[in-house]
Formats: sequence, structure tokens, C-alpha cells
Amino acid sequence: MQYTEQDRQVLHDTWMSYKAKMRVTQIEMAKRLGLSQLVFSDILRGQVPLEHSFVNQFCHYIGVDPVMTLPSLREQVGATMPNSVTLTNTYIVDGNIKNVRYSGNQIIVEYEHNVQTY
Repeated sequence: MQYTEQDRQVLHDTWMSYKAKMRVTQIEMAKRLGLSQLVFSDILRGQVPLEHSFVNQFCHYIGVDPVMTLPSLREQVGATMPNSVTLTNTYIVDGNIKNVRYSGNQIIVEYEHNVQTY
């Protein structure tokens, strides 16, 4: 399997996002992958070619499906990314909800919060 520059860029961008969210360093991830930090960095910067074992192991550790993440693999299986998905969020408020409304992409929740006086 030959990975493309676009695949490498997607992996790099995915790593940067994961690293920021999970507060993981290159050194920590390199250790998990059994690599030195320098080799890990060289792979993500394109100095070392992507190998199948690295891609699978890396994607496993950061919790993404390589087939859905890498453009060349998506093309091979004919998978397409959906234009939109439906998501659900649950919120807990400190009180009793009195009213919920929405406007565009904003949800407004009015709730009653009991204030204790001393």
C-alpha cells in the first residue's frame, strides 16, 4: 500500500488535534508506538515514508478508523464521508428547567436555581 502526501497530512492534522485535546506529547506517543521521538516526528513530517503497521497502530492509539480517515483508503473501499451527521448532546443543569427554545444554532435553556441564604 502506497500512502499519499494527502494521507500523511491528514495523519499529521489528526495528531495535532488529538495532542491538543488529550494533552499528550510526541515523546509519550512515540513511546507507545515503540519509536523514538525523532522517528515519530520524521514520519509525521514526511521525512520517513508511512508504513502500514505504523498507520494501523497510530490510528488505533488515537481512536480513529484508518479507512474512514485516510483519503487513499477511503477511495480503495469506495467509502464516502457523509455531508452531515446527527449528533445528540445531554446537559445537566443545577435546577429545574422552565423553558427551552432555539434560535439558529443556539439553544437557550431557562432554569430555576435555588439559592440558599444563611
